[in-house]
Amino acid sequence: MATLASAAPAATTSAASSAGRPQLRLDTGDDEENRIWAAYNDCLVAKGVKVLAESEGARRIDQSGEPKAAYVACQGKLPLPPPELDEALNPDYAAQWNDNVACLRAHGLKVHVTGPGSWTYDSADVVVPGNESQIQHDCLIETFGNAGTK
Repeated sequence: MATLASAAPAATTSAASSAGRPQLRLDTGDDEENRIWAAYNDCLVAKGVKVLAESEGARRIDQSGEPKAAYVACQGKLPLPPPELDEALNPDYAAQWNDNVACLRAHGLKVHVTGPGSWTYDSADVVVPGNESQIQHDCLIETFGNAGTK
């Protein structure tokens, strides 16, 4: 099942939120987003979170929430989602999410909404196009890029 977290927006840089946490934007580029998440993960590892696997410069860390002190200490580095994709900040979020999934379908992805912020494929034997991530990106920009102006 794909969720918002699996969709990687593309284009420029991020800004810091008023709370000091990095704020992702719809147009945050892959390199910048990876750098922001790496800083958060580096903090967690430095504070004692276990590395489960590492390959080609990427690492998978333990997501159990332990040690809790590490997650508390690194909270300030945890990226915030783009405001348009935050259901608490965007009053049109649910409707725009439905529009996003309609866009995905219009571009050939056989998916359906499972709830605000998530979708899944219509069946287990769906052929996933090679440009799926680009379709997801383009649909997010198309449907959420004008948040608050609908």
